Amino acid sequence: MSETPQLTWTARLGWAFGQSAIASHMAIISVYLLFFLTEAHHVPAALAGAVLLIPRIWNVVTDPLVGAISDRTRSRWGRRRPYLLFGSLLWGAAFIAMFCMPRLDSPTAAAMLFCVMFLFVNTGVSLYHVPYSAMAPEMVSDYRGRLSLVGYKEMAARIAVLAAISIAPLLIAAAPDQLAGYRYVGIAFGGLIVLSGLVAFVTTANAPCVAFEPQAMTLRDQLQTLRQNRPLAQLSIAYLIANIADAAFAGMLIYFVTVVAKQSPAVMGVLYPLGAVTSVFMTPVWAKLGARFGKREACIAAYVGLGLCWLALLVLPAGQWWWLYPLMIVFGFFNAGEQLLPNAMVPDTVEYDEMISGARREGTIYGAWVFVQQTGMAFGSFLVGVLLSTIGFTGVESADEGVALGVRYTIAVLPALCVFVGVLIIRRYPLSVAEFARIQTILAERRAPLREERDARVV
Repeated sequence: MSETPQLTWTARLGWAFGQSAIASHMAIISVYLLFFLTEAHHVPAALAGAVLLIPRIWNVVTDPLVGAISDRTRSRWGRRRPYLLFGSLLWGAAFIAMFCMPRLDSPTAAAMLFCVMFLFVNTGVSLYHVPYSAMAPEMVSDYRGRLSLVGYKEMAARIAVLAAISIAPLLIAAAPDQLAGYRYVGIAFGGLIVLSGLVAFVTTANAPCVAFEPQAMTLRDQLQTLRQNRPLAQLSIAYLIANIADAAFAGMLIYFVTVVAKQSPAVMGVLYPLGAVTSVFMTPVWAKLGARFGKREACIAAYVGLGLCWLALLVLPAGQWWWLYPLMIVFGFFNAGEQLLPNAMVPDTVEYDEMISGARREGTIYGAWVFVQQTGMAFGSFLVGVLLSTIGFTGVESADEGVALGVRYTIAVLPALCVFVGVLIIRRYPLSVAEFARIQTILAERRAPLREERDARVV
């Protein structure tokens, strides 16, 4: 089967650019949001951590709900595209408002105001992210074609992350004060969110899509039958664990640099871009490897390579920390595959789900997938705080050799252990090229009478 011919390059690239909103948001939130609360608004760290977690709980409801509702949406713009437009507008406006919130005298009042704004931000994320991601299996039905499409999306994501981690510090430094700097960041990347959504909405106007189909099952029944999708469950658990590993490594890296290597935090401004740039160029390589050897096999290779890369931090010789730079290049290579391949595999679970349920439920599936991704990142960041407390970390200046050893083992062993567990799960993922072709044959035979009946009514 060949790739869907109706997907033009304009639609392909425009949809991929839509990922810039998601990737830049995740980069800014992961790197700067806690610091924004504690330093710019003087919210105590414990309270800041609490208000960052509350919207994640909200997403337990919104992500699956938005996915299921988009499956049931009928509009002249299709099932998904209305959410790209309205979701990006709400999300971008809320993102700007969050970073432009006024400084209040009471830290508690500031935390409460932030929590309300962050809830609106996360609601906008759900409205946009889930339907946007659900468009991939609709636009391209071919096993390898989906790998190519998601590859463009992941390249856009890496470029957006690179822009976020490079531009945000410049905006903050150029401002008259820290609070104004964060306002600049909010306006710049809130604007990017809106722009990304508008571009994706406009360019996909004529992209292939699945027409509205009445859903016989209730939303509750849909979620219950989703549990029967074993490939999605296996992939989701492995991806959840991998995202915990990524977040733990990202959160611990600055402590490794400052406590273990005793280098300036400014080194992070070089290390992160090294990994991001490498990932941009290596994403097409992993797409070719996935097409040549299979998505599952390439994903296993990426996970194993990433785990070994993290374990290498255990043996970096003291006093020769320049090894961190080539190591981040290696990390960028394997991280590109770790992110690309699971995201290229999840569209294939849509057809498996249709085979066992009889319904097209891209939105429901991607609602679960986006929730898994967000939960993994949130839990990984939370775990970093718990582990730092466990090893006795109270500050960079007061860290002794025992704390340094704890940081070294935490950043190396925890993420590596996670991805190695992910390998054991991914090995059981059943949707190979041959199995996917078999499922498509079954679905084609099932759809043929319905198509003939529809054509007869038209005549």
